[in-house]
Parts: sequence; structure tokens; C-alpha cells
Amino acid sequence: MDGGQTSTTAVVCDLTGKLLGVGRAGPANHVWEPGGEKRAREAVAGSTAQALRQARASRQTEFEAAFLGITGTKEDGRTERAVRNCVRARRLRVANDKVNALASVTGGKPGVVVIAGTGTIAYGENSRGRSATASGWGYLLGDEGGGFWIARQAIAAACRAYDGREDETALARMLLAEAGLPDLWDLHFLIYAEKVSRSELADLARVVPTAAARGDRAARSILREAGRELGLAAGTVARQLRMRRGRTAVGMVGGVFGGSAEVCRSFRREVRTHVPRAHFRRARFAPVIGSVVLALKMAGVRRTQSVLANLETASTAVGSK
Repeated sequence: MDGGQTSTTAVVCDLTGKLLGVGRAGPANHVWEPGGEKRAREAVAGSTAQALRQARASRQTEFEAAFLGITGTKEDGRTERAVRNCVRARRLRVANDKVNALASVTGGKPGVVVIAGTGTIAYGENSRGRSATASGWGYLLGDEGGGFWIARQAIAAACRAYDGREDETALARMLLAEAGLPDLWDLHFLIYAEKVSRSELADLARVVPTAAARGDRAARSILREAGRELGLAAGTVARQLRMRRGRTAVGMVGGVFGGSAEVCRSFRREVRTHVPRAHFRRARFAPVIGSVVLALKMAGVRRTQSVLANLETASTAVGSK
């Protein structure tokens, strides 16, 4: 299972990695927020039931193993306590979705992954079984390089240019066009009146790569800084795990990497100042199939070439459903 800020996806596979069923439901994140535990239970139970129906299996089916990757999960066990009765499994693990994101890149092997969507987080595991995390402090205290951060930086640059404190930038016009507003003060009002959500604000970040491609200096500066911040997070994790000298896999996951070549170039440059022999990877599998990789490992299944091939087929199918 992969549970995020907007939706939850569950898949049922057999012990060879073949996909049997897919289920989807609403968000399952942040159980400590008002209504969070109920929301998480509904998402986990609903997506699981739908996947079992598609697999033509009973809702009382007991899995050999289940891995639930859920955004915002902490090590205090609260998320696991909230959802453990929603899935019947001989072996059950509930963890932050950064864990299955890494597995989606490395297939369960050591490495570092940076997830850059609305927010950001870097996570790694080494060959000795140690793990480490950097960033992921949320939109108020961090998440540098994520979609919300990029949008906030773009709006701030537009405001400075509006005042004349900095040179003119195309970002003001493009942000307003994207938001469907006539003036920056209208956007200012919506933000401070909390009439626009964090995800809606993060969506405004999509104009920044377009502005950068047209030569806008403010936009290019924002994207370069985003890449540096994301690279610093990856390098920090590699340092904590003593993976800086070896040939370390560094995964790039999330819409920010997919949306900006400028971010990717800056990210790679920064990472190589910390991990000179880093080799960069995109995700081999969808995040939810990363969870399957970990569930199969929990069940003692060897990741043979045929199993990995089945998982790749499952990943493609999940993306198309």
C-alpha cells in the first residue's frame, strides 16, 4: 500500500509478483490531525477491500505479508495502531512512505532517495541495515526544494519585483494567469484568508520551469536553489550512513524532478560534491510496487529476475488503472 496526502493505492500480488488486484481510496496521512485516524482507517480498509474484490478474493483473506507505506507515519506506532485491524496479514509492517519510495528505486537494495513533490524528504539505508532521514520538516519549517517551497519563492520574487525591490520578472504575470487572478494583492488576500490550500499553492510551481525556459532569471535562480537544497538533503543522508565514498545509488522521485531539467542539473551537481561516485536513478517501480518489493522480502521471497519482471509489469499496470 502507498498512502499519500491526496490518495491511497493498495495492490494485491501473488508470491511471484504478479498483480491480482488494485484498489484506491482517499488520503491516509497524518493520523494526529483532527479526524486523521478515522480517515486513515477508511482509506486503508477501502483500498484493500477494492483490491481484494478485483482479485476475486474474500475480504477475510489473510496475506502472507503486507507493507503499508503511509505519508506522515512516525515511529511512535500511532498510525499502525490506527490501521492494523484493517488488513489481515501474518506479517504486517506500517512505515513512512519514504521506505517504499526507496524500494521503488533500488528494488530493496541500499541507497538514498529524495522525494520532491508538494513537500520533500530524503531517506537512505546502507548495507549494515542502518537508515537515516533529512528534510521532511513540513511547509512551515522546511521542505526546501518541494513544490510548495518553489511556489512560495516564486510568489515572493513576484512581490519584490512588484514593489521595485528587484528586477522585473515574468513570474508575476504567469502566476496570476495560472491562478486566474487580476492582481498580486488578490493572491495575497486568498493566501492570508486561507482561501487556497497548500496543494493548490504548490500547483502554481508548474509555471516556474516554463518561465526559466524562457530565460527568466528569477525563475532559474529558484530552480537552481531547489536543486541545491534537494542535493544537500541527499548528501546529508549519505554522510550519516557513511555512504559518501562508495558507488551509491541516489533516487530522484516526485513531480519536481519530472517537471524541471534545471532542478535535476543543480541536484546532480550538489550531490556529487558530497558523493562523488553517486549514480542517479529514477524509480524502477511505482511507489506502491515498492511496497510489494518489501512485502515479498518480509515473506522470504527471493527477488529473482522473473519476480522483478512481474513487478515491472505490475508497475506499468498500476500506472494505467
